[in-house]
Amino acid sequence: MNNALKLAFAIPALAHTASGMADIEFSRPLNIPGQQQVSAQVEFSYFDLSFDLLDYAEKIQSRSKPEQVQGLSLSLHMPVSQRFSFNYQYTDTFSRVSRSAQPYELETNGFEHQLQLNYWLNRTPRFSTFLHAGLSYGKQKPVEIDCYDYSDLVLGGTCEEADVQLLDGKALINEGKRIYYPALTTDANTLGFSLGATLTNKWIGDIEAYQRLSYEQTEVNVGYQSEILNVTDPFALGISYKGYKLGDVITELRGELPQDTPWTERAWSMEIGAKRNFGTHFFVTGALRHYAVSRADYVPNPENEDFTRNTVLNLALWFVPTKSLKVYLRGEATTNNVLGLEPIAYNRKSNKFFAHPFGQLSLGFIISPFD
Repeated sequence: MNNALKLAFAIPALAHTASGMADIEFSRPLNIPGQQQVSAQVEFSYFDLSFDLLDYAEKIQSRSKPEQVQGLSLSLHMPVSQRFSFNYQYTDTFSRVSRSAQPYELETNGFEHQLQLNYWLNRTPRFSTFLHAGLSYGKQKPVEIDCYDYSDLVLGGTCEEADVQLLDGKALINEGKRIYYPALTTDANTLGFSLGATLTNKWIGDIEAYQRLSYEQTEVNVGYQSEILNVTDPFALGISYKGYKLGDVITELRGELPQDTPWTERAWSMEIGAKRNFGTHFFVTGALRHYAVSRADYVPNPENEDFTRNTVLNLALWFVPTKSLKVYLRGEATTNNVLGLEPIAYNRKSNKFFAHPFGQLSLGFIISPFD
């Protein structure tokens, strides 16, 4: 405990107080009519500051800086008939952010399940059309923020610099233990569906191409728990320290945090992509996708700008050592972070991170055991 004044509110000892990017369709250029086989795909994605060729971290006007993002995805493609096939993908993600104030470092973990059903309307060697519909569920695992610096007033928590601490009164009275509540515990989840249509065709020089139109709708739920933010005792709310009244801090902080009621993100996307062979063991794929996003029941922060457009470029180099194995190195670059790609990442507090581009590298392979 440092020399700063500690405001410790015991609960309930004080009378009247209240008691925390993988793409299932990336391999779409490989969906060649007449060559549909069972396949499994593994991909590892990574970003850190040494890969920040787009100077993303330096462009962020924030006390937070992304240090590392990584993801591991496992996918399965399964044809079930001449016209039907389905894709399943599981993605596990990890990110680490450093900050110039409490909390000095944040780590988050999450996962997502995606299921997509494809129906081929027609299939010929040079032209085909298929429809796709999908479901997705994502979750950010709970993140405990021990201390939080709000305009140089540190809410905590067990950190030494905490100015405002909230003590578990039951543990103190019954067990004699001084247990301080964390400033904030947060988690999030999403549930969504998608509909779309894709055309595939061959161009001059045997370039295989596709064009796609898709609609995605996702419900986003962000939840947080904070005993400090739940303080209702008039005496406690009226206490002032460092020129701040606790009640005013709680009101302002609630206005900055993500809303705790669900909202819906709607995203239309258009995409074109192509595949070009170079001999029998190498080929390249490329895709350009544009998102147009709208939101319903979303409560904006008047201090931050919201974003509704994003363009994504995917380029990959493939190596085919055997008929049943494809290995690739993929680069992905976006104009506005992961807008449209990861609805769980966007809220009225994080939206400032979406003003800038983002890029990452991925390494993966696809196994087709029955080829």
